[in-house]
Amino acid sequence: MASELNFSGHIEGPNGLLYVEREGNPAGPSILFVHGLGGTTNAYQTLVSGLEEFDLVRFDWSGHGRSAVPKSTSIDLYVDDCKAVISHFGLGRIILVGHSLGGLISLHLASKIPHAIAALVLFGPVWPPPAGGQAALASRAAAVRQGGMASVADAVISNAFATGSLRERLGEVALAREMLTRQHPEGYALAIEALKDSSVPQLKAIVAPTKVLSGEEDKVSTVETGKSLASGIGEHAEQILLPGVGHWYMLEASAKCTEIIKSVVM
Repeated sequence: MASELNFSGHIEGPNGLLYVEREGNPAGPSILFVHGLGGTTNAYQTLVSGLEEFDLVRFDWSGHGRSAVPKSTSIDLYVDDCKAVISHFGLGRIILVGHSLGGLISLHLASKIPHAIAALVLFGPVWPPPAGGQAALASRAAAVRQGGMASVADAVISNAFATGSLRERLGEVALAREMLTRQHPEGYALAIEALKDSSVPQLKAIVAPTKVLSGEEDKVSTVETGKSLASGIGEHAEQILLPGVGHWYMLEASAKCTEIIKSVVM
């Protein structure tokens, strides 16, 4: 870690306590990180040392990591979690960074408060699933409730990383598995159901410069998904292809992720 935490603890959120970490330069541009399904604040730890000139704010959204597990949730409620963090710290124009399901949450947030977002960086954002995908998600939620996180962890991890990463990035794979297996099963299942029932964000309402990263081996958020999303946002959105990368962008291509985040403020 390159900087000391300025804040580490819980704040009041709309669905219970939210765990938040803030570090870096309080006078620098603010970055709000939104992790994905099965992630925590630690999903972005590999980027911290390269971004110490920024005001870095990470949190575990409801039901994940060290935040409280709500009775129910939805994409809109996860957006409310983001708004609670922004309000608590009085963040101004922010660089919004979202991964996977956190990317979908970020898209909804950016469409609802467009002028509060200075730039948007999305790592493999997922999209509301078709009927077949909804059925698969419902089955995974049921499996987790019945058998716990261990019942799905290895299959999820194997599907998420690129072939080379599974073979060569053993520490990063272990970190992703640790985050996943530490999740509360009900919090994870609720998040799966939130994705299953999610809606398409109002892309044309997003006015911030947007970078959409697509791993060429990403089976969760495909290159075609990223292309369609960037096109839907408009000419201020750009898709960036990353060869040899699966779905865990921050763990498989941390230097490139840091470079792209920095590029949006140049």
